Amino acid sequence: MGPVSQTMEYYPYVVHPITVLGVGIVLLVHHEWARRDLDRSVLWRRIGAFAGIGLLSLAPTVAYFLVVGGGVLEATGGNSVVMDALVASGLLIVAGLTWLVWRRFDWGPLVPGAMQALAAVTVPYALVSPFWNISGHVIISLMPALYLTLVHRRFWPLLAFPVIMVPNRIYLNAHTWEQSIGGFLVAALVVGGVYWVQASGSLRPELGTTTT
Repeated sequence: MGPVSQTMEYYPYVVHPITVLGVGIVLLVHHEWARRDLDRSVLWRRIGAFAGIGLLSLAPTVAYFLVVGGGVLEATGGNSVVMDALVASGLLIVAGLTWLVWRRFDWGPLVPGAMQALAAVTVPYALVSPFWNISGHVIISLMPALYLTLVHRRFWPLLAFPVIMVPNRIYLNAHTWEQSIGGFLVAALVVGGVYWVQASGSLRPELGTTTT
């Protein structure tokens, strides 16, 4: 196995979309903290809050396995639709609770805005996946990368991760080109549309206010 093949084999594990999502939101937290020149303890408090909420995303999966029993393959019966539904449920929990916490403590508009985009992109993913194997890896990895890039153009290199994820899913025979590109287009349109609404009909960087 050559270096390119090895890279493509390990890519979705090293650059897992949930990792990209988590790191992306932490970068957004840091960006908003830095532009407000707050105490460093505030940054760690916010990162800790997001990390704690992130753990709750596992609740649907854990509950499902406790009820059904067995490992991943046994519990899902090889049915990716079940896993897609569990992942989508976890994402909606994270989006909802993070939005509530940030709004409750008035920690700024950027993270709640990103959570709105996350929830919005999760809905078509959950609705489409039972009928068409659209790539959740591509959707979930593009969401934070694109939102960060819209907030500030200096984050554009992060777009490389979802772009590489598109052919990676083909290489691993996980999806067809249509399913991978479809996931990319759905995420791009939804995230771009949500940001456009939040920015009052603009895709300008440095979003100042978001819708509630």
